[in-house]
Amino acid sequence: GDPVWANWAMGANWLSRHAWEHYQFTGNKKFLKDTAYPLMKGAAQFTLQWLIPDANGRLVTAPSTSPENDYYYDGSKHTGMTIASTMDMSIIKDLFDNLIAAQQVLQSDKAFIDSVQQAKALLHPFQIGSKGQLQEWYNDVEDVDPHHRHVSHLYALHPATLISPLQTPALAAAAKQTLLMRGDDGTGWSLAWKVNFWARLLDGDHAYKLYRNLMRLVREGDPN
Repeated sequence: GDPVWANWAMGANWLSRHAWEHYQFTGNKKFLKDTAYPLMKGAAQFTLQWLIPDANGRLVTAPSTSPENDYYYDGSKHTGMTIASTMDMSIIKDLFDNLIAAQQVLQSDKAFIDSVQQAKALLHPFQIGSKGQLQEWYNDVEDVDPHHRHVSHLYALHPATLISPLQTPALAAAAKQTLLMRGDDGTGWSLAWKVNFWARLLDGDHAYKLYRNLMRLVREGDPN
């Protein structure tokens, strides 16, 4: 299949977030020690070997995609392949933060967590583009479909908590601009994600508007 949806190296990192959230909701330290932490550590071990330095010495993923969008380069050419897509970097930062938090609970495996912290400090940072948006790609480029149903690069806003209006107001404003540029249309699941994004931005009115649109699609039998 097309690499923009068929070839993706961050799946284990994302799935391990569910294990961490299970611990957060239950407080079950045995589950954290025996199940969640080993899964998260395995994902991180892969990631530490997957990351490479870019020309600026920042750690990046390569190759990388932003499922399932494309961008233009060299005029009219387009591709979905890049390095250090914002989604990739968001998922990695989230995984590393969760591992560090887990180690503070378990008080073990300090040497490995030290290596995670060292890598985290070198990760390619979030970028704000020329239109005030959270940049989706390594470079500030034009999307082939500016209203694409995916908003993959807002993973840091939801389900992760790396971006918030209270803790990172500049990045939250950029995330809001991204949503405004993408628009309010979408398939059923896309609208559901956008409801969560707007809720995380503390805009209940906009979240409710999209929730109503989502319920309309459900009533109309939208299979997506």
